[in-house]
Amino acid sequence: MDMQMIYSLFRLFSGEQDAETYMPLLLTSVEEVKTCLKNSEDIQEIRLCYLAAAVANLRYTQLYGAREKALATYAGNLSSESDLSHQIRFAEQLVNSYKALCSDLLKEQNFFFFGVRG
Repeated sequence: MDMQMIYSLFRLFSGEQDAETYMPLLLTSVEEVKTCLKNSEDIQEIRLCYLAAAVANLRYTQLYGAREKALATYAGNLSSESDLSHQIRFAEQLVNSYKALCSDLLKEQNFFFFGVRG
């Protein structure tokens, strides 16, 4: 995967200008995507860069939310949890959209139990 492209896409998705600080997060996201691949030959597929950046953005949003529990206002502290939940939900939807786009490259994640009566 093209790390420069993933870096640029992560900056686009997260709005983080100092994305260099989050390079370990990007590398972890790339490894997470690699473990989901059907074939290791597909590693150069451009769509996987978008998926890795979206996964990194989700992890970044979760980390940011854990750090910033409250939003300071003129009246004191106001819980920003609802805003955070919207951000996390959007980041999850972005990941799911790119997973759908890459579905032919990824292992099937669904597992079903079937009962058989004898």
